[in-house]
Order: sequence, then C-alpha cells, then structure tokens
Amino acid sequence: MSDEETPNTQPSTSETTNEAGSSATGVPDDDHQRQSTSVANPNSGALEVAEDKTAATDEYIRLRVITSDMTNEVHFRVKAATALVRLKRSYCSKLGFQVDELRFVFDGHRITDEDTPKSLGMINDDVIEIYQERTGGM
Repeated sequence: MSDEETPNTQPSTSETTNEAGSSATGVPDDDHQRQSTSVANPNSGALEVAEDKTAATDEYIRLRVITSDMTNEVHFRVKAATALVRLKRSYCSKLGFQVDELRFVFDGHRITDEDTPKSLGMINDDVIEIYQERTGGM
C-alpha cells in the first residue's frame, strides 16, 4: 500500500503542475493531457496569426519606377502576387502613355504582363526602369 501512496503523491505534484497549466489555459485538470496538444495548436495558431500579420505586411512591396533619363520617378505599393500589368497600366494612365509605347525593365529583363513581384524576386525599393518602345527601322 505504501507503493500506492507514492504514486498518489506524485500525481498530486503533477496535479499542481496541471493546475498551473489549467490556470494558464483555463482547462480543467482532467483534460490536461488532451488539451496539451490542443494548447500547442492554439499557440502555434497564434504564432501563425502573427506570421500572417507579418506576411500581410510583407505581402506588399514598394517599387520605384524610374524613366531611363532619371527625370521622373513614381513609387508604387503593390501586392507581391499581383500581375505587374496593373502597375504598367496605372503608370501609363498617370503619365498619359499607352502601355505598348513603353518598355518596363527589371534587372535587365523586360517585364511581361503575367510577371509578379514575387515571380521576379523583387524586394522593397527595387527599381523598374522605363524605356520608350522603339519600332521600325529601314
């Protein structure tokens, strides 16, 4: 019987620990083991929410659109997953150009309508250069 008393003494110690856990989680002692996994999930969920807020902040990227002669600079704040055709249209409508009159270049490569800041690996304050589209010849 003294063996039984020793395990009873140990659970009472763990019950004290459970009470500390239950006061933090608001869960009764009986459900502590079951809730410990659930408690971990809400905590990770809380971290995910914090990460989502960070991701939401990082979801937007500031881009600088500069003419090739450096006379005009326009700043845009776009979502990382948004097609850059929207930025092109917005820039052209603000400055009175047609989209096909200008060439938008990032890191030496022409930006297509389907490109996104994320697909091009853009970060905050990256520069998009604008050139006059040239057609023709002899």
